[in-house]
Amino acid sequence: MRTKKKEAELLKRDSSIPEDSAVFLQDLTFGYDNTKEDIRHITLDIKKGQYISVIGHNGSGKSTLAKLIDGILVQNSGEIYIFGVKMTDSNALILRKDIGLVFQNPDSQFIGATVRDDIAFGLENACVPYTEMDDIILSCAKKVGMEDYLDSEPSNLSGGQKQRVALAGVIARKPKILILDESGAMLDPKGKLAIREIIKESRKEIPELTVLNITHQIDDAYDCDRVLVLNGGKLVLDGKPEAVFSNDDFLKSIQLDIPFAHKLSKCLKEKGLDVKDVKNDEELLDKLCR
Repeated sequence: MRTKKKEAELLKRDSSIPEDSAVFLQDLTFGYDNTKEDIRHITLDIKKGQYISVIGHNGSGKSTLAKLIDGILVQNSGEIYIFGVKMTDSNALILRKDIGLVFQNPDSQFIGATVRDDIAFGLENACVPYTEMDDIILSCAKKVGMEDYLDSEPSNLSGGQKQRVALAGVIARKPKILILDESGAMLDPKGKLAIREIIKESRKEIPELTVLNITHQIDDAYDCDRVLVLNGGKLVLDGKPEAVFSNDDFLKSIQLDIPFAHKLSKCLKEKGLDVKDVKNDEELLDKLCR
């Protein structure tokens, strides 16, 4: 049985890692086999409280990077630090308590026989008192619009509904790092907008919540603090959305589009209109209507 002293030793911070770092990757490399590197020498410092979008075409390494950060995969070389603590075989399970990962395929993380049981599973593992569980489950189900399905079997839900339940199960645990791996892929536009609102509300409730949103929805990537662009397992661009998406020709060369809000605001700026600091379609429309 692990003692508190032993656990404290396993969670000792490395003083060389910045205090405000949530995830620090140092020369990270990974390959599913010996013939190809799927993640290639990535060094990256993700700060506490940042909302980051990770974009790239299929096979660029986005989902692989998420699984490495969550400790599901083990790197071939390099280091992973979570809040300054180096991830090892001995402490990976402890560090994962602070990380919530919503998979692209929600069937990959369903455990319970009903929606209620599935949301409860993470709470049980976190030793949340049973007297508090019902209120937490209902609150999180309401946030994702699934409160009327608590006694439904997962097999009877649509793909979009399953994604909502998977998100509810993760936010119920109140992780410090939230990783969304194409979590809105099966949702309609209204559902995707709801997910964005949930993220905003979660960040208000937990100011230091760090969000990594892996997405193919380029317009979503414009509404964040920072954008990471992966190509062939490498980190090829990293910066604020406006700076990253100013590389129009390069992004097109690696099969990525440019957000509509960025395209339009760029055209309007060229015509002398003040549309700076616009992050999404809604803000752009609001500014144009004033």
